[in-house]
Amino acid sequence: MDLAEMSPRALLQTYARILTELTDRGVTRSRNAPVGDIAEYLVRIAYEGELAPPSEKSWDVRAGDGRKIQVKSRLVVADAKGTQQYSPFRSWDFDACVFVTFDAFSYGVLRALEVPSASIQGVAAAVPHVGATAARVHTRTPFLTLDGTVDVTQKLRAALDHLD
Repeated sequence: MDLAEMSPRALLQTYARILTELTDRGVTRSRNAPVGDIAEYLVRIAYEGELAPPSEKSWDVRAGDGRKIQVKSRLVVADAKGTQQYSPFRSWDFDACVFVTFDAFSYGVLRALEVPSASIQGVAAAVPHVGATAARVHTRTPFLTLDGTVDVTQKLRAALDHLD
């Protein structure tokens, strides 16, 4: 299939079929842009856990050890100089957050960092227009300098191998 030869509408229809197939296979939970669902799927595998119910607002995965894990993800262009924001936190009722950055062209895991909730709270900036408790961090936040941060990149890359 030569994507360059396809019309924009045909590309969208192909994309819709791909999203449906990913949902049918249990890799994603919706037909929305898949990066968030894929990150949660990988964390579930890597942490030998289970996904939170769809209505849960505070955490995404209950790890095999019982911890509640929030998952934030972004697609990034590896050499881009800019920064991108992760979706805001609306509560702090989780033990740690795994921040996953994916290569925008391959969906390969560029980096995955587990950061304790308390450490994130210390660097997150308020987002008043979103809600009183909302706070945000971005892809250039120096997570590795925060107390308790663990690089789990290899763990998530191993989980990604389950998709082959």
